[in-house]
Amino acid sequence: MSIGWVAGVKPGLLGWLDTVRCTEHGWGRWRYHTKTLQPWSLKASGLAIRMLSDLDAMDGVSRTQRQEAVDYLLSCQDPKDGWFKDPLETEEYYTGHHTWEQVWGQRHASAVEALAILGAQPRYPLPAAQFADLSKLDGRSWTLAQLDWANPWMRGEDWARAIRAFLRGQPGDQQHDRHPALAAAFAALESDIIDPATGTPSRRMPEPNADVAIAGLFKVMMAYVATGRAVTRATAAVDFILAHQTQTGEFSTRKNMCLNWDPMWVLWNLDRQSGSGYRHAEIVAAGQRLAVCLLAEYRKPDGAFAMHREDCLTTHHSIRLCDKPYPIGDMLGSMMCLHCLHYVDGWTGAATKALKTPG
Repeated sequence: MSIGWVAGVKPGLLGWLDTVRCTEHGWGRWRYHTKTLQPWSLKASGLAIRMLSDLDAMDGVSRTQRQEAVDYLLSCQDPKDGWFKDPLETEEYYTGHHTWEQVWGQRHASAVEALAILGAQPRYPLPAAQFADLSKLDGRSWTLAQLDWANPWMRGEDWARAIRAFLRGQPGDQQHDRHPALAAAFAALESDIIDPATGTPSRRMPEPNADVAIAGLFKVMMAYVATGRAVTRATAAVDFILAHQTQTGEFSTRKNMCLNWDPMWVLWNLDRQSGSGYRHAEIVAAGQRLAVCLLAEYRKPDGAFAMHREDCLTTHHSIRLCDKPYPIGDMLGSMMCLHCLHYVDGWTGAATKALKTPG
C-alpha cells in the first residue's frame, strides 16, 4: 500500500520550513521564500503555521515557541479597526492592483486562522464588516448593482469575505444563509451571476475565460461553506472543471498553482456535497493526474513547491516580494500543493487527517 502523497513530501517540506524561518526574533516568523526582500511576512507566517498543522507537526512546538508566535501575530493587529496588517508591507512594496483592504483581508484571515491553531484569540474585536456592511444594505442590490462581476475571481473574494464577516457578528444560532440579507445575496448570485451551463459566476464576464470563472467559483464557495448552504449547479461545475483539465494534469496552461488549487478545492467540496455520488471516480483520477504533475513539475530541490511551476512567487496580492523569479519553492505554492495532495490522499484512503476550509 502506498504511504500517501503527503507522507512522501512531508520530510522535505518540514526541512524547507526551517530554512525560511526567521530565527532572530523568537519563534513564529517566516518568509515566503529565501529570496524575499522582507525579512519575514505576516501572511507567510500564518501559512507556515497552517502547514505545520496540516503536516501533524505542531506537537513538536513548545509552549514557549507557541507563545512567541502568538505575541508576534497579536502585534500585527490594529487596535483602531481590528484588522491584522503586516507592518513590513508598505507603499515601497505595493504594486496597486488590489486595494489595501483586499491586501489586509488576505493577511487578516491567515493571522486569525494561525491564532486559532495556536489556541489563542485576537486581542481586539475583529472588524464588524469587510468590503460591505450587510446589516445596512439590501443583499440583492449590493450583489447585483454594487459589485462588478466582470472579474469574478476578484469580486467573488470581496463578496464571500463580506458574508463571512457578517456571520461572525451574528449569534451562533443565526450563522446561516436564511438571514434576510444573506438570503437575498445568495439568491441574486444564483439567479443573475451563476451560469447554469458551467456552474460558475461568469454570466457578466465580457469574454469567456475558464480559469477566471473557476477561480471565481472557488471564491464565492467560501461563503457557501461558511453558511452550510448547498452549492447550486454543482454537477455543471464538476463537468466544467473536469473538462478543463489539460493533458499535463494541470487545470490551466498558465503555470499558476492558484489555477490548480482552486478547482481541486471546488471538486473536493462538491464531491463531499454529493456524498461522492457524482463522477467520483473521475474526480479521483483527475486529482491523481495533478498529483503526478505537481511532484514532477512544481516541487523544487529545496523540498518545497513553486507557485509558478518553474519559479517562485515574486508578488502576492499586490505586494512585491522579490525583484526577479528564482527556481525555488515558496510558501504559497507549497501550501496549495500540499492541500491538493491531501485531497487525493483523502479520496484514496491515505489521508491521516481531515483538512479544514482555509481562511
